[in-house]
Amino acid sequence: MTAPVVIAVNDRPEGVAALHWGLKRARRLQTSAVLVATTGDTPSAPVHLSTATRELIASAAEGVDHVLHDQPEDVAQTLINLSEDADMVVLPVRRRSVTMKFLLGSNAMRVIAEAHCPVVTVKSPA
Repeated sequence: MTAPVVIAVNDRPEGVAALHWGLKRARRLQTSAVLVATTGDTPSAPVHLSTATRELIASAAEGVDHVLHDQPEDVAQTLINLSEDADMVVLPVRRRSVTMKFLLGSNAMRVIAEAHCPVVTVKSPA
């Protein structure tokens, strides 16, 4: 079996888009998926995935062997560690101003810079 596809997923539209993109790749490669729950970068972001998102994951991942990791303390480091044995990491991203990127930092930038495999970023459909 090919190395798994690692997918960061959250309750936002870009998280759902990343989920579908990553699962499509896992199906095409006939491999498993490792899903990692993430929150947004804002202080008001929920800490856990909603019930609706968990149900969407169960439905969308039908037929794909997968495991869902709850929100780790350091999302970026978890994704970097998982990337060592992964085919690819799939990250949800959203548009931000330059100032907001600077003030909030970016898990995505850290993963892109330090991952041990290719990283794909996915935005929500316009």
